[in-house]
Parts: sequence; structure tokens; C-alpha cells
Amino acid sequence: MNSEENWQRVHPASPFVRGWLAIIGLVFIYWRNTEDWSMAERFSGPRLFWTLVSAGAALVVILIFYFFSWYFTRYRLTDTHVYVNSGMLIRSQKQARLDKLQAIDIAQPLGARILGLAELRFDVADGSESVLRLAFLRKAQAQKLREQLLGRMGSPQAEVQPEAVVEEPPPLTARVPAGRLLASIFLQLPILVGLLVTVSLLISYLLGAQGVLAGLIPTALGLGSWVYKEINQGWNFNASAQDAGVRISYGLADTRQHSIPAGRVQAIMITAPLFWRMLGWYRVQVNVMGTKSDEDDNLSVLPVGSFEEVCRLMGILLPDLGVENQREVLRTAVSTGTAHGFTGSPSRAKPLSPGAWKHQGFLATGTTVISRYGWLARQASFVPHRRVQGMGWQQGPWERRRKLAGVRLYCAGGNIMGYLHQIDQETAKEFMQAQSKRLAER
Repeated sequence: MNSEENWQRVHPASPFVRGWLAIIGLVFIYWRNTEDWSMAERFSGPRLFWTLVSAGAALVVILIFYFFSWYFTRYRLTDTHVYVNSGMLIRSQKQARLDKLQAIDIAQPLGARILGLAELRFDVADGSESVLRLAFLRKAQAQKLREQLLGRMGSPQAEVQPEAVVEEPPPLTARVPAGRLLASIFLQLPILVGLLVTVSLLISYLLGAQGVLAGLIPTALGLGSWVYKEINQGWNFNASAQDAGVRISYGLADTRQHSIPAGRVQAIMITAPLFWRMLGWYRVQVNVMGTKSDEDDNLSVLPVGSFEEVCRLMGILLPDLGVENQREVLRTAVSTGTAHGFTGSPSRAKPLSPGAWKHQGFLATGTTVISRYGWLARQASFVPHRRVQGMGWQQGPWERRRKLAGVRLYCAGGNIMGYLHQIDQETAKEFMQAQSKRLAER
């Protein structure tokens, strides 16, 4: 590839992938406007003629629009940039520097999956909320192009061979079976409560309480949307080890592939909801600079998995916890106690957090701050010292009376943070002093 290479066009079916819902919407509008017609009127006589004329005219307009949309959408790859041009009346040109790319992800919306197409998404190092998208290419072409560009990231002069092929799938690190995923969704307390409320409202409505319908419909829709989101983010989920990072893929109707370089992980959070703990299940999420999830602020690298899978992922994404017995420290981080150097909340925190004070605690190693908090959903966050962007002191009147305090550690790439909750006041001050010194020495 060189800077003189001609512009290329995306797949001709790309406009249909982007606009098939609009076509369905037009058909639905037509049907609603003619639902009082008899079948004979629909398929015979003058109305049939004008229906065919109108449909034909609409189809011609749509095809013309789609043609120009495809014709004016082009892309070009040079030794230093990716360019994407689009727009017929209002022209738009977007670009991404190859040496600034953080990740190149593959997405397949439902329409693209049906046609065997895929979209490339380029995340750049400036943290922009706008991701450069190249939509759509044949899936094999998108995978090949992605592998070629990944070999050039950070090295603009690297030579890429046109005959390069897609690499063999990397070894599997974690997989989420469908049964485990569905069980984990309905074992989450908020979803259980929502399901109980929905069923109660439905029973009341069936028994004649018509007034509950106003609450039943939005509750059922909200619950259904939440459950679908959880299913879509975990369906067919696979996490595979790759060079210096992890590649994840998932999706029910829409599929996604993300590459997560370990060097760009800003923070990690392990969550164990109440009912999951009985089965030894955990969720792992990360803050990653430059990689964004469409569904959430935090990217899930394991929607639900075993402790063994958690250990394998942590060994890739955060291989140096600053301790020799990393597995035992991870076990303590997701449970309770002060083993392996953890400092817990003192007993005087019990009246303020009767269910969580035994779990609360932290450990500051030579490389990482590990903090535990939460009750119904226990959480453990891991923030490398070099990723800390700032700190915050937290102390309410009740904590002040009991000489307790909290410290928050802020980092980029998402909303995961370190949280030292209700620890001894003097211990909190000593920690902040030590952490300030580390920040100054970076």
C-alpha cells in the first residue's frame, strides 16, 4: 500500500444493511394506512394498479438514493492513514493515523451477518467519542484488512504483503456457555425483583385491575430490554489470548469483536453478585483507553465465568500484581479477610456497613492498588499505580465521628475506579501520602 493508491468503494450492499429497517418501516406504514381495505381491493382493481405504481416509484427512489450513497462512500489506505469519504450533498472526510490507532474492531449488525458483511471500527489514541467506521466489506476482506493494519499499528513504514492471510484463531482463554449465561442473568437481584414486579402487575391486570396497565407496559418493556442487553453481550462469548492482550467476540443478533491490548488496560473490576457467589461465578470488566463498548462505559471481558477463567484473564491483562502468590491474592480480593497483606475496615465500621464491612479492604503492592467493597454485589478493583490520574478524599459526618474515611482513585478509559471504603482515618492519610509520592515520581 502506498499513498498513491486509488480510492476504493465499500460493498454495494452496504446501503441496504444501513437502511433495511427504513424499508420495513415504509411497508408497515403502508399496511396500517390500508388495513381497512379488503383483500380483493388490495390485489385487484384500480387500487392494485396505483399500489404497484406507488411501490415501484418508491423503490426507484430508494434504489437511486442507495446507489449514490454507495457511490460517494469510498475509502483509501496509505502508509500513514486510513481515509473514509462519505456524503452526496454534504461531503464528509474522516481519517485515522495508523500510528495512533489503539484498536481495530469488527462488528456485524444483523443485516450484515445475513449478507456475510462486516464493519471495521478504528479507535484512535486521542480518546475521541467519534469512532472511525468503515462499513461494509465482505467479512473475509474485513478480517484480512484488520490483520494487515494491526501489523502496522505504531510502525507506519512496515511493509504489508497483499497476500497476507487471516491468522489462525488464538487459543481460547474463556467461553460462556448459553446455559450459564441465561442462569446468571436471572440470578441477578435487580432482574429477579423486576421479574417479580412484572408478574405481580400482570396478575393484578388479569384479575381486573385495569389501572395497573399503565405501569405494566413500561415495566415489562424495560425488563425485556435489560434482559436482551445482557443476553446480547454474553451470547456466544469467547475470550482468546493474543499477542500482549485478549481478543473477545460476542453477540446474538449483532456480533462484535474487540482486541484489548494489555498495555492499554487502565483498571479492572471483578464483580460477584449475591447469588453468583454460591456458584463461584464472577464478572470481569475493564477500563481501556481508546476502546469503547457500544452498550456500556466499561468493556466486559468475561460476562460470567469461573475463578479459573478469572485467573487466566488477569494473568494476561494484568500479569504483574506486585506479589509472588498472585492466585492466592486474587482469591482474597474476591472474598473477605486480611490475608496476604490486605487491610480491612475496622470493627467500628460495622454500624455503618453491617453487611459489607468484613469484605471492605485494600492492598497496595509495588505495582497495583487492590480495593474491595460492596455487599450484595461484591466488587474488587485493580488499578495500577501508573494509571492513577487523581485521588479524592471522602468522609461524611458519621465516618468522621468514628474516625473512618474513604479514598477514591480515578483513572481514564471508563468509570471503574479504586475505592478504599471506610478504612481507618490515619491509614487513609498514610495511603494518600504514599500514593502522592508515587504520582510525583512517575
